[in-house]
Amino acid sequence: MSDTADRIVASWQKVLDAPEVTDDDDFFELGGNSIMVTRIVSYLRRELGVEVDMLQVWDTPTFGEFRAAVEKLVEGNR
Repeated sequence: MSDTADRIVASWQKVLDAPEVTDDDDFFELGGNSIMVTRIVSYLRRELGVEVDMLQVWDTPTFGEFRAAVEKLVEGNR
């Protein structure tokens, strides 16, 4: 897994208090809510230097989809 992917995983693990996150995990099924979305977006801005739209979580609620979208943003910022 890349450093970027590791940081995205860490954001979900930290905010959702989830010891493990897999590509099939759904943010909302793991107990996520709108306040947690803001925490993840803030974490990713600080850690990766990207602006993730809050609606991205609703558009891509599974971790694998979300990770791919954020990785694409990071690549676009390089």
